[in-house]
Amino acid sequence: MEFFEKLSFETVSGFATIGLFTLFLWMAGLVFLLFRELFSSDAFHIRDYLMKVLKWLLYSFEIVSYGGVIVGPIMAFKTEDEVFHYVMVTIAAIILSLICFQIRKRTMGFSFGRSKVRKHK
Repeated sequence: MEFFEKLSFETVSGFATIGLFTLFLWMAGLVFLLFRELFSSDAFHIRDYLMKVLKWLLYSFEIVSYGGVIVGPIMAFKTEDEVFHYVMVTIAAIILSLICFQIRKRTMGFSFGRSKVRKHK
């Protein structure tokens, strides 16, 4: 019973770690986008800015999930006491990477505003 409790806790913890790093990367990207829009000579359009913010959220989610596939096993081999945590981070990153691949495959990328949805045969 203790194993299932630890398994469920570490699974949730793995997904939360991925989500937390996604949030940090997204916030750093928002600061970059804000300064880029602030010092731009073009007129500010809130709809375009919000689309850029949403795209950056999806890109940061994708970057962190792909990075978790690489960093998770490395950290599992480097640490001695948190091996199970990093294994679960790796499994969560693999699951989220597969979701990102499916989104890319079905929509031909994160293209908003353009109708690029692939028709199934």
